[in-house]
Amino acid sequence: MFEITIPTGTPLTGSISAKIVDKEGVPPGNIIRADDDWAVKFHWTFKGQLASCICGEWCLHVHMESIGKGPELDLFEDHDVRVPLNPCGDGEYWYTFEVPAGTVPAKGCGPVYKAVATLTYRTPCDKPGPIAGFVDLGLVQFYRDEKND
Repeated sequence: MFEITIPTGTPLTGSISAKIVDKEGVPPGNIIRADDDWAVKFHWTFKGQLASCICGEWCLHVHMESIGKGPELDLFEDHDVRVPLNPCGDGEYWYTFEVPAGTVPAKGCGPVYKAVATLTYRTPCDKPGPIAGFVDLGLVQFYRDEKND
């Protein structure tokens, strides 16, 4: 005999938030001097009665689309940022992606980018799973400080 008990409550819930932080500047962080370090802070939740049954990894990215002429940027171009699921944890996850000064070119009058933070689930077999989310980080402008060039 074999029995499977299906929970009657909420099997899975989740949420995601992210924000850009200008480590040298002042809030809100959407105008950043190109020679400043900055970061994208992720926070997400994965909870519910089945959350403790799911293993794998979260895959994080930040994409930046230029407004007008300019390069499209994937801030994790050299590697995936992977965060292991913790099925025995409290379902709260945080990750801060540090962006070194000069990563985003600031030519001309100060380019503007539309930034989006994304989160996807990867199974233990490293295959895409049916869980994903994103945060529109809004428009971000980068400028050069001519006094310090």
